[in-house]
Amino acid sequence: MKNQAHHLINIIIYGLGFLLLWEWLRPVGAITDTGSVTTFVLFIAMAFILSYFRIHFLISGAVKLLYMVVALKIWYFPGSLLDLSWVQEMFGEIGYNTGMMFGREWGSLTYMYQSLLFFILLWLMTYLLHYWLMVRRSILLFYFMTITYICVIDTYTEYDGKMSILRAVIIGFVLMGMLALERLVKREGLALFRINRRKWMVPLVILLGFSSVLALAAPKAAPIWPDPIPYLQSFSANGPGTGGGGNSKAGYDPDDSRLGGPFEADPSVVFTAEVTDEHYWKIETKDFYTGKGWEQSRPEDEGEEMNFQADELVPISDDANRDKKEDPQTERVMMASTYSHILYPYGLEKIILDWNGYFSLNPVSEKITSREENGSDIELNQYQVSYQPASYSLKKMKGTVDGDIDSEGFLDRYTQLPENLPERVSLLAEEITKDKDNWYDKVKAIERYFGQNGFVYDQQDVAVPGAEQDYVDQFLFETQKGYCDNFSTSMVTMTRSLGIPARWVKGYTEGTFSKQVDKDYQLYEVTNDNAHSWVEVFFPDVGWVPFEPTVGFSNNVRYAYDLELDDSDGEETPEEDKEETSAPESQQQQPPPDLANEDSSGVDGAQSFLQEHMGKFLFGLIAIVLLIGVAFYLRRRWIPYLYILYYRTQKSESAFPRAYLALVKQLGRHGVKMEDGQTLRSYSHYVDTHFGTYEMTSLTNNYERLLYGRDLSTEEWIKLRELWENLIKKTTG
Repeated sequence: MKNQAHHLINIIIYGLGFLLLWEWLRPVGAITDTGSVTTFVLFIAMAFILSYFRIHFLISGAVKLLYMVVALKIWYFPGSLLDLSWVQEMFGEIGYNTGMMFGREWGSLTYMYQSLLFFILLWLMTYLLHYWLMVRRSILLFYFMTITYICVIDTYTEYDGKMSILRAVIIGFVLMGMLALERLVKREGLALFRINRRKWMVPLVILLGFSSVLALAAPKAAPIWPDPIPYLQSFSANGPGTGGGGNSKAGYDPDDSRLGGPFEADPSVVFTAEVTDEHYWKIETKDFYTGKGWEQSRPEDEGEEMNFQADELVPISDDANRDKKEDPQTERVMMASTYSHILYPYGLEKIILDWNGYFSLNPVSEKITSREENGSDIELNQYQVSYQPASYSLKKMKGTVDGDIDSEGFLDRYTQLPENLPERVSLLAEEITKDKDNWYDKVKAIERYFGQNGFVYDQQDVAVPGAEQDYVDQFLFETQKGYCDNFSTSMVTMTRSLGIPARWVKGYTEGTFSKQVDKDYQLYEVTNDNAHSWVEVFFPDVGWVPFEPTVGFSNNVRYAYDLELDDSDGEETPEEDKEETSAPESQQQQPPPDLANEDSSGVDGAQSFLQEHMGKFLFGLIAIVLLIGVAFYLRRRWIPYLYILYYRTQKSESAFPRAYLALVKQLGRHGVKMEDGQTLRSYSHYVDTHFGTYEMTSLTNNYERLLYGRDLSTEEWIKLRELWENLIKKTTG
């Protein structure tokens, strides 16, 4: 009768554990594309049944594995079960996906492999539940995890978890009540019959039922927090881009008509490059500022594109390198995310590629597109660029003043500003540059203004201008917080307000150092997080010169320090400008958060190495933690052998007391614990009865004699050690 009641209690406990785990599966069908949740439910039911009947783990594992294979075959490999060709196909797909997983290509895992991983997860969860229910007799941790899981799913998805919460609360408290009773029975050695258990369970069930009905029927206060679903949907609805108005993801986006709002980091790799020196990668420029974003002033000019072949000189005017006679540098670009546009450094001369297509340069945006012979765009996997590193003459730039450009059309185009631009923007530009007498010094003063006046680089807390609000005005006078689009657009606008031609540039920063290829080339990895915008200002006889106003960034521009230093202008040293070849101090103190486009240095190299191998480190760390966990869980099996090895080296009889106490501790791990108030003799009798031996009584008698002052000879210690080893080995079973 007692045995039957015990089995019935275990069946009820397993059943409640199954229902609690089922609550984890209920939302899966609602929030994912899973088509058959029932198959997974049957799997966990089968796992609990096998655990209840204590089937040998090899047989149990084989049954579960067979169930998984058959389910995957039915779902993903149509055809006859007897046609074993699907077995080879399945294992091939498993091997391929395992490689993708260790390569951190999570998005490339097939549905079959995802289902397999889900089966394995359920297998582990059923094992843990068996351990918590039958061994530990405690379910509090899993109950808390279940409630948290349902709350998160209910809050951040469309799944309605109201009834799930109610079911989980009732099941969880009934289960915890039953397990508490089982622990009490075991600890006190009680013999409870069915009627006694009813006295415990009936009040618990009545209390739970009453409180649950009351919770459902009682009026409830309105939610304190707003529903996050609309916000999350709006956040994920936008495509990638450096700024698209509202929430977006980092990366290149040709549409910049609406700037502002936070964006989500995206560390996915766009391309890698073997370079001789770090530099920015340019894609295109834009010249028409609308007050909300950037557009092209003359889109009709796209019909006048300039075509050229690979290995031909690129028809981009570059006055900075007009007189340079140095050998060009060649670098290789290898695309991970393919685009039809070309990424190129300043000073581009040729694009090197063995193919039958051609390239097309848009003279308005300076965007280069790769095209097939029939004129359609083509995405290239890799190519080489040959360029002459640009160097800009400080003498020529500092010699430029108002009136040096005669072309009104050129000035109108590159000094364009919205008619409704607030006047305080231009007044601020005049205030910043009031003591400067040439274009270069004025531009540098504006570039430094942001880092010297408390402007903050931020990707998340970034405002979107209202319908009647100017994007630049909002940044300069209200928020003073933003990312590259805010800084670069503001600098272009203020520079143009002074009558100095400027334009907005898009591309990528240098990226992150990956490894040293050889003595000349380093491999850099450029991700969507490295998408960037900056400023170009036009100087006669020099050309378009890049400037970097964004706090925390440096574009590594090279200057030719060709100023004439004589007595009349000795106070005008280029030292101030030399500082610009490295990141300004204020920028170094304010690196942009969560982005990997800081200036490269030894620290950056170490950081990039860590980033590249982070997956391996995490996998290794998880493996180490799991090994430590398994070793700790199985410690009663291997610790005795360490004790044996240690005490075999102890020749002195003084080691016996320590060995005896170590044995008592190990017996406790084995489950034969010494109760409070129990004497050593009664405990030794209990141990010998448990193992069917006499060793513990003999060891205890000698231990007590030693405590009362009797000496132990070396020969006696050797004999006792043999008894001690025999007994401690029994605890490993």
